[in-house]
Amino acid sequence: MNAVRASRLLSIGEFAAATQLTPKALRLYDEQRLLLPASIDAANGYRYYSRAQVKLGRLIRTLRDMDLPLEEIAAVVTAEGARAEMLLRHFALELDRRFAREKRALQAALMLMRASPGGDALAIVERERDAMTVVVSAFTATRERLVESYRMQLARMRDTAVRAGLSPLAEGYCALIDPVSDEEGRLEILLPLAAPPVVPNGVTLRRMPAATCAACSTRTDAHASEFTAALDALFDWFDRRGYRAMEVPLASIDVRDAGLQAQILWAYELNPLME
Repeated sequence: MNAVRASRLLSIGEFAAATQLTPKALRLYDEQRLLLPASIDAANGYRYYSRAQVKLGRLIRTLRDMDLPLEEIAAVVTAEGARAEMLLRHFALELDRRFAREKRALQAALMLMRASPGGDALAIVERERDAMTVVVSAFTATRERLVESYRMQLARMRDTAVRAGLSPLAEGYCALIDPVSDEEGRLEILLPLAAPPVVPNGVTLRRMPAATCAACSTRTDAHASEFTAALDALFDWFDRRGYRAMEVPLASIDVRDAGLQAQILWAYELNPLME
């Protein structure tokens, strides 16, 4: 009796009741090859599932309750043992970070709605930027991938510069050409180096003059959403003092024990209309 019960396949309705997944969701998971039926009737197309698949169905339902996208769920359920748990902890950490960003965005929205004029929300200092020669490399990224892409591209650029006989002088900058957003934006890596007597083939150099800059520091994570508050604060600082932003803002990103530290540098000049 138990062997017969274990071998009997469940209809899609029975399996939906056992897993609390809707038939519509089960058809989608079949199409995505995430949860394939144990059998499909060739005559009528009805899907049937084994009792052994109930646990997997419930796991997928629980992961969907975490609001994980299907590709991340697939990565977890196809991994084995400790790797599956490691992936799940990683995705959970990303959810915590996203919640923290959304909470900060809510607080920022409330401050904007209250529109109370006053001092700077973030500390801003003036800095003199020395003239420098930089090697330039363009790339694109969303704000979610900006930090990761920048650090990877910067490491490659440093290796390329050293192999070409160039001497990097400092950490690089990320030039924020386009606004930082969920859409792919244009960015540049600027790596300061000693000006070579001869420019190697395939290397783009740019001479940047000395400039007076405003600097705003902020802690960040792998997501560059925190840049937005710093850029807002810098622009408002310029506006209150009658300054005009020059060039594009430059972000420097440093890895420390407390996490990623970012500083936004933005060159400015006195607005001629305010003189």
